[in-house]
Amino acid sequence: MLCNPYDRRRGMDLEPYSVAIGVGDGLVARVGHTIVFIADEAGASILLEVLSAPQVEQLSGSAVAKALGGIALGPHSALVPPFGLLAPTDGGMLLMLRGPVAAHIECDGAVRTVSGDRALTWVDETLDGQIDAVTVCRRDTTAAASTYTDLRSGVVPAGCFVLRHRTRAKSAPAQPDHEPVATSPAVAVQPPSAPPVATASADIPPEQRAAATVADERARYARQAAPEPALHQGSAEPPLGRAVLPRAEPTAEARAYVGALTLDDTAVYPLDRPYVIGRKPTIDAAVRDSRASPIFLGDDPQISRVHAYVEIGPGTVQVRDAGTPAGTFVAAPGDTAWTKVGAAPTTLEPGWCLRIGQRILFYQKGNSAQ
Repeated sequence: MLCNPYDRRRGMDLEPYSVAIGVGDGLVARVGHTIVFIADEAGASILLEVLSAPQVEQLSGSAVAKALGGIALGPHSALVPPFGLLAPTDGGMLLMLRGPVAAHIECDGAVRTVSGDRALTWVDETLDGQIDAVTVCRRDTTAAASTYTDLRSGVVPAGCFVLRHRTRAKSAPAQPDHEPVATSPAVAVQPPSAPPVATASADIPPEQRAAATVADERARYARQAAPEPALHQGSAEPPLGRAVLPRAEPTAEARAYVGALTLDDTAVYPLDRPYVIGRKPTIDAAVRDSRASPIFLGDDPQISRVHAYVEIGPGTVQVRDAGTPAGTFVAAPGDTAWTKVGAAPTTLEPGWCLRIGQRILFYQKGNSAQ
């Protein structure tokens, strides 16, 4: 059964859903319709400063994800803790996972799991079908959230969150499809109503600091705003009282980061993995088998359901058309005409543009040190 949970005229929202919270060592933050699970409190302030800016509540879910992605790709990426984001967009529910964070997606009675450590940067996906429940937690834990909690705004200590449809979802949270390593008991956490958090960042003006958080976390976040250099850099002994998450094991899908594709300046796709581009890229076998990530381009009639492929080689990016009627095109800086791409891979150079239908993606070369 296929169900459309959103109105394309105004986009999906969280009104039909509750946000249940479970006990644990991390944090869960909600700003408007954007929910973020931060798996490690050490270094959490680098993400909370972005989420607590006054204008964030008015931004779309994709814009918030882009802001967090900019930090994850920035010079301080090693300090960014693992996190998972859920936010409604015009195309469905955006899921973004970084590091050893998993999402257990319950849809029409079936449960599948997506893990953020499948790529070096992050894994993202748009859930555009029927969503009964989505559990976001550490990959090595079993989620246990109280059915009596419903986070509306702010930040709370938590080990997971479960986005659960109020009428479709079952009473029990979705269970992962792997054997759990540890479990956490469920507790009820009241929504916060505390004053803003104080951070030590010199880059963000005071008026753009936190909007809401838990009062007794104020001092802790301030101390963590400038974590020690050894924290997340593989030190043998973490500082006393500071927990450090183990590094995710390398996976076959992980590739070196060579740059990023920017879509109409609204979304950024890190070039550390292959992509399938189109109106319905999830029907491609490479996406279904988790060998590639999807890029959704909406309902442009010139765009095929599976339109083009982006492949990553050693320091190279290649594009090929999927045999579409409208074609796929590239252009170098200064070109006055587009060059059509065929079924054979065509190298996309840094600074070039890729056009599919009326949508344009720009290839920006990355910093090899990131």
